[in-house]
Amino acid sequence: MLMALGRLFTGGSGFPVQGGMNVTDFPVVLLRNLRHPVYLLVVLAQVNLSAMVAGLATFMAKFLERQFSLTASLANMVIGAVNIPGAMVGIVVGGAILKRFQMSLRQCSAMCVLGMFLCLLLAFPLLFLGCPTQKVAGVTYSESSDFGHHAMECNLHCNCPEKAYNPICGSNAIEYISPCTAGCRAVNVNADNNLVLNYTNCSCISENGLEGFAKPGTCGTSCSHLFLPFVVLSCLAGILASTSHTPSFMLILRSIQPEDKSFAVGIQFMLLRVLAWMPGPVLYGSAIDTTCILWEKKCDRKAACRYYDNNLFRQRYLGLQFFFEVGAFLCFVTVYVILRRQEKEASNAAETKADPEKEKLAGNSTKSPESKV
Repeated sequence: MLMALGRLFTGGSGFPVQGGMNVTDFPVVLLRNLRHPVYLLVVLAQVNLSAMVAGLATFMAKFLERQFSLTASLANMVIGAVNIPGAMVGIVVGGAILKRFQMSLRQCSAMCVLGMFLCLLLAFPLLFLGCPTQKVAGVTYSESSDFGHHAMECNLHCNCPEKAYNPICGSNAIEYISPCTAGCRAVNVNADNNLVLNYTNCSCISENGLEGFAKPGTCGTSCSHLFLPFVVLSCLAGILASTSHTPSFMLILRSIQPEDKSFAVGIQFMLLRVLAWMPGPVLYGSAIDTTCILWEKKCDRKAACRYYDNNLFRQRYLGLQFFFEVGAFLCFVTVYVILRRQEKEASNAAETKADPEKEKLAGNSTKSPESKV
């Protein structure tokens, strides 16, 4: 079977077809490419950026929903209308700058370093732009020594079911997991469409000593004024990070031997999928799960998360993205240092070769002087 595959790639002989590569040469070429410092570091930088994009594509909508109390449709619309076009603009701008100034390898790496550095400056404030966790009775907020989110002193007579989840927002701006946990004994319904208007006579909701009322749905978060700055900063950070896409690809194509280019690109995309796109969403999902403070239980096993600690959610989700951005930045900085050193060595070698007298003096200095008799 293996011999048949070998003949298929080599045209029935042990030699390459039309200047192609013999199958037995693949391990040699693979090792040669992976030992190339510029190629390996640029691919690792792209792995970091791809892992960041994988987390953004998978969980950004969920993050916006929880952090700023957006609907799923609005959160996805923001991503599709702002973040994705911003990344496209960054890629085009990076390619245009590259073509306009006809950049060398070192200049390409410098452009990648600059783009990622500016991206980090804009991405860091995002760690602090967000909403605190909403007040949820028995979960994140308690006025007395209650027994839990279902059994509280004010609703002990209600015998609320453990699995009940129908959030309501009390007139005291506190959220309750269900009308039962709020001790509500009456409900007002719209006669036209049978929709619930509000719940009344709620023993757990008190206003001026009187029993309060509640409206269906969550209370949400109260920091909508931070949503626009967050979107603007995240869009600008995405544009700046995307400007490194075209220069980094050119770094790969120009630093690899011509006969290895197609194989090197294949290795690049394989590593991106294996090291970024496959484990990235799993890593983000695991980090997000650690921020859950109330799980829905099915058959005594965790199912969906009802409430997250918003501060931890923001810090761990955006912190992971910032971590990958720092990783890409450090890889590009290392590439720049290597290319600058190679450029200096090539310049010194050219100067020495262009000046025969200097080369002759350098050769004479290595010889030991003859002693006179």
